[in-house]
Amino acid sequence: MRLHFLFPLVLGIAPPPPRVGEFGVEAHCSVWSGQEVCCLTVSSDPNLDGLHSVTHPEHPMSRALAELEDPHGVLGVWPSSFLAAACVGDARSVIELGCGAALPSLVASVVGGARVLATDVEDLPLRFLRAARDMHSPTARFETRVLDVRDTDPALLIDFDCVVAADLLYSPPVATALGACLAEALSRKPSLSLVVCDPGRRGRPDFLAAFDRRGAHFRDTPVPPTSPGIDIFDGTPQPTVGLLQY
Repeated sequence: MRLHFLFPLVLGIAPPPPRVGEFGVEAHCSVWSGQEVCCLTVSSDPNLDGLHSVTHPEHPMSRALAELEDPHGVLGVWPSSFLAAACVGDARSVIELGCGAALPSLVASVVGGARVLATDVEDLPLRFLRAARDMHSPTARFETRVLDVRDTDPALLIDFDCVVAADLLYSPPVATALGACLAEALSRKPSLSLVVCDPGRRGRPDFLAAFDRRGAHFRDTPVPPTSPGIDIFDGTPQPTVGLLQY
């Protein structure tokens, strides 16, 4: 597995848009093997549009929290995503489940030239992702799809070399569905690479029970230096994330 780290020569991209549709956005940029990669999330600027507070009901962050069933993917780039992005390696095709800001998908595409399908249960992060994708002008096919992890067919996964799932074990039902789906996909395609990263969410035991593979466990792994290494919600340090071993 080849990890992508900082490199002194930085290749730039197009500037980020100030908005995607009616939502103000901000870019989160990091450098991977000499390539700048930028994700888009809702703006955290309290003064956006003269609102003076992120708690104003019209602020993009407040709107995302109020309007989306699962807003996590548009609020920021989580440490698990940085670790997953470092682990996609040389995969020629990647599917990311519950992608959110989709840093692993963007790194796989921009740095590795992989064919990518990025999926999420919400449409808004995919709208942001398509805008970010267009900033980078990927050379390989890069598609997005609304998809609930709980409804994912293992047959879809085995069309790819690598499956990425970063910080999806926050809900026991989702974790159980993910574990069962990945186990079935791996039984059909033993060469399939699984990149599953988890900082210790409550669904981890449910995932491992459903994955049901002897010796499977999560190994605490340092997040790459490209990551701020903090939890987006509460700001607590998160220097390591569990990486699935199987």
